[in-house]
Amino acid sequence: MSGGSYIFNTPAGQGLKDFDKVQAKPALLNAFLQDWNDNVAQWTAASVIGDPWSNQNDAPRAWYFNPQKTGWPADGQTVPITWTPFPNRLSTFFGPTGQIEKGGQLQGPLKDAQIYQLADLNTVTSGNKQFVLYSPDPKATNVLKVPATKCPGIKWDGDYIGFSPVGPRGWLDEYCEWSITWANNVPGSEMESITFTCENPAYWLTLWNVSPDIVTQLYQLYCDPAVKVEDLYLTYPDGSANAGQPVIDPTTGRPAYNPTNKWNSGTLKLPGVSGGAMHLTSPPNTLSAEIYLAAASTIQRTSANSTNPQALICCAQYGQNFRNSDPHIGAMGNAAAESSLVTLADPVGLYIQRPNASLFKLPPNSPPFEKFWTVKRGVLDPNNASGMDSILQMTFAVPPGAGFSMKDIQVIDPLQGAQPLLSAGQIAKTMQIALRVVAQTPPKGTPANPRMACVRPQPAASLQPWPAQLLPSSLFYGTSPTDLPSRLAAGTQVELALIVQGASDDTTTANARIQFDNPGVSATVTEYIPNASAIPGLTNSGGTQAFILQVSIAANAQTGPLSVRALNPGEAPNPSVSEHPYASGLALVVAAT
Repeated sequence: MSGGSYIFNTPAGQGLKDFDKVQAKPALLNAFLQDWNDNVAQWTAASVIGDPWSNQNDAPRAWYFNPQKTGWPADGQTVPITWTPFPNRLSTFFGPTGQIEKGGQLQGPLKDAQIYQLADLNTVTSGNKQFVLYSPDPKATNVLKVPATKCPGIKWDGDYIGFSPVGPRGWLDEYCEWSITWANNVPGSEMESITFTCENPAYWLTLWNVSPDIVTQLYQLYCDPAVKVEDLYLTYPDGSANAGQPVIDPTTGRPAYNPTNKWNSGTLKLPGVSGGAMHLTSPPNTLSAEIYLAAASTIQRTSANSTNPQALICCAQYGQNFRNSDPHIGAMGNAAAESSLVTLADPVGLYIQRPNASLFKLPPNSPPFEKFWTVKRGVLDPNNASGMDSILQMTFAVPPGAGFSMKDIQVIDPLQGAQPLLSAGQIAKTMQIALRVVAQTPPKGTPANPRMACVRPQPAASLQPWPAQLLPSSLFYGTSPTDLPSRLAAGTQVELALIVQGASDDTTTANARIQFDNPGVSATVTEYIPNASAIPGLTNSGGTQAFILQVSIAANAQTGPLSVRALNPGEAPNPSVSEHPYASGLALVVAAT
């Protein structure tokens, strides 16, 4: 590999297509492409560092390479990693192989039809009681619970906790989500069309910061013509002082974007009214989480069970066990990194693969199977020569004039044979989601990839706060899920919230200290919040703390990536970087505008 700066592309090259669709100005396209490259570069830098603050054996990740530091390998081997996007945790916890009745809610395991209903509609009835996977009401008592202990295996006889990840599509946590249009807009009646998406929310957050108008036009093209720009605003939550009012992002001066706006929320599509699947919304379904998982998986483990995907993820703690995705991605990345340097192939992204035609039984005189699904965003391999599509959004529907409806199609189930198509989940089980890693032979003389023990918490004496998110305080109070690095203009002042994990119990506003690696940037802590909201990419909420900061960026501050660290009260005034590392990937200093 040769050195040099590499520019990251947008997933499936969609950025160029989107700007061409709306005929946007070249200056906006250039700004967007630069911002996108900066974001991927920052997430990559953070993922390579790992977590040396709150965990042991989670860093360094020297065998995950950054092409912006090394250059792109000319002889790298691309390795596809695929998985089925139906949420496996629903089948694991609530299906016939589990013992969910020990949780005291359900009378027994659910049948396949009930699990499909749960995935499509977020509701199921058991023992004349209705249960849901998610409710916007924090006091709801009918949210399904699952065993709290899942490592090294599920402890059915132990404590139970509410199902997570939360959110209006939180349970669709395999990097693929869908929205269904039902006949006569009656959920559970007969499906008319399904939109599947695997597109990351960061793309839309980045594009919004460049031009809300472009985002609105694309929503109108790909989601619903009735979309208005104000429909996409992030607003303050109920119960807050500014409830219902738009959240203003001080770094842009405009209302912030709401990834779970009414046109991209839930699994029910009401044309002209609400619903749709523009991009992913489940908290773990982020591109930054994908990069972090890939980098974490490169660490080799001393555990005897390191070849077992579920045992490995319990050991390495880089994702959620019992998904189809995370354990498999981690195991494949781990195997590749045993003898090769690894990175995610560019364009970095998650991609839908075309449905498996052999698993569908169509009625007589049916149109060809290819007519039932349409690629809306992304790229379809025209000849299926490589076997790797780069689909970002796809719809499935019976072609007009076919003379039959969705329920007349049969899907081949490996255990039950041909079954009528009644659920989007049945289609999801015929599909694959893919990412691609590039494996590169390390230079001659490179020592073997060292093996580490399982990840475990740092002892109390060594625990340091792990900076996980840095965003304008208005977005923090407005509960924005953004994982974008904050852009801080030279010569300005801004109030930010630094979200960390692992701050010591004796931290207060008075003794809190935040430091940046750029001498032109300084911060004063105005408030310390010991129990803050969760951060994007985390499966479970809670366990985070927040520092509210007044940040000053000098007019002559060096532009570029900005690293940060939060010191515990007992630490020395200015520890060395080896004693307390800085966290990358959370912010950049940009030129004054």
